Order: sequence, then C-alpha cells, then structure tokens
Amino acid sequence: MKKIRLLVVDDAKFIRDLVQKTLRAEYPEFEIQEADNGRRAQSILKNQSFDLILCDWEMPEMSGLELLKWIRSNEDMQDQSFIMVTSLDQKENVVEALQAGVNNYVTKPFSAEQLISKIMKELVRSGKLTQAEVNSLGRKDRIASAGGAELLAGGLAAKPVTVKKGPREKGLLLLNAEQKYPMQVKDVNPREITLQVTREASLQLGQPVLLGLMGGTEDAPLKVSVRAFVLSQQLAERTPRSEQQLVKAVFLKQDPETAQKFDQLLNAPQG
Repeated sequence: MKKIRLLVVDDAKFIRDLVQKTLRAEYPEFEIQEADNGRRAQSILKNQSFDLILCDWEMPEMSGLELLKWIRSNEDMQDQSFIMVTSLDQKENVVEALQAGVNNYVTKPFSAEQLISKIMKELVRSGKLTQAEVNSLGRKDRIASAGGAELLAGGLAAKPVTVKKGPREKGLLLLNAEQKYPMQVKDVNPREITLQVTREASLQLGQPVLLGLMGGTEDAPLKVSVRAFVLSQQLAERTPRSEQQLVKAVFLKQDPETAQKFDQLLNAPQG
C-alpha cells in the first residue's frame, strides 16, 4: 500500500499538533505536513501533492475558503480531497463551503473518533485507499494515547452512541408543517445522525430539517425535536430503484432546554 500524505492547515499550532498526534497514534503509516495559513499551504501545493488536505477556515493572509477556491480553479488540483475543519458551524457557512467544492466538513469541537472517521471515509471515496486497505491498517483503540485529544479544540467529550434496535429506533423527519416523513435512526451521536427515510422526502445538501427523536424505555419515554442540516445522501440499496435513502445530518446549535433533553435522550437506557 502506498504511503498516504496529508496536509494540515491551521493557524493554531496546538490544533496542528493535536491533529498530528492523533493521526500518528492511530496510523503511523501516514506522512503529515503542516502549514500555518492558506498562503503557506498554497506555496507548498505548487511543489508537492497530497492525498488529503485538512484545513481551517479562518486564518490570516489566506482563509481556508480562499485556498479551496484556488485549488478548484487549478486544473491539476480540481479533484484534490479537501476537508474543512472549522468552528464556523452555521448553515450558510456549510452551504458556502459545499458550493466552493469542499468534500467534507468537520466542526470544532470534534472528537478524535469523528475526525479519523471523516478522514478514512474521504480516502476511500477518493480512491486513495480501498476499504480492504483501511481494514488492513489494523487500527487499534489508541485514542487515549494521543495526548488528551478526546475532543480537539475544547468542549465535552462526544462519545458515539448507537441507537438500539426496537420501537424507539423510529422518529419523524419534518421539512415543514405539511411535509412529515417517518424515519429510521441508524446511528446517532451528539454531533450527527444517520437516518433512513423514503426518497419521497426531497432533500438537498445543506438543507435545514427538524428531527423528532424518541428514546428511553416504554416506562420512561423521552421525546425531543432537534434542528439539523443535511450533510450527505445516498441510496439505501445498491439499485436505482431503491425507495429508501440514507441521510447524514449534522445537528445545529440548540436552545438550552432542547440541548438538555437531547443529552438525556442520548444517555438514557434504551428498550
């Protein structure tokens, strides 16, 4: 397997160090280079190539968005894999990045698990690695050894939570007062959710949605409606006739009361 080369671009040195330490602890095979702003990254990219760029948005001299637009305007780099890593989590920011050609979007704060998952998915999507090669890397649970990078850039640890099978796995997708669709929750954690819903639910990347989630037990049910935006979509089955779609959505900032209910739902016993 060829050596994977990554470029980490962020004006905050501690973020660059944390990203590098996390990745090296998990995948010592990776070759990682860094730049402290978009202008420096631009200079590096004129002479070197990388399998993936992890880039902050807000930086001096040249922002991450400006760097992304420059890359997409360069014929030799139009297919360059680019993940935006930023604290800008508003819908308009995500839409702007998508329109500029970003491949994925990670908001700060984020867990090491979330970052690594996005990286590996993009490397597979872009053909830099096959799923078999990813599996052969023999990744171990060594996140703790990454030096306190359980949640990069601060905040509370966002441990993934998988919804258990059963009646509480269902929910409701609301596009507006008239458009409501039953959905099935596949995975959910404090930052994002993967759900299955009919293709009749017409969705677009970056579109805001309201998700009615249920949890808890039959004796102590919990319900909460949370705001999110659509990050990605794909057919639920490998056939163009699939009547279902898998949708990944990222949760937006909730009001304090909703955030508390959502946290209770994620941490409550299921069944």
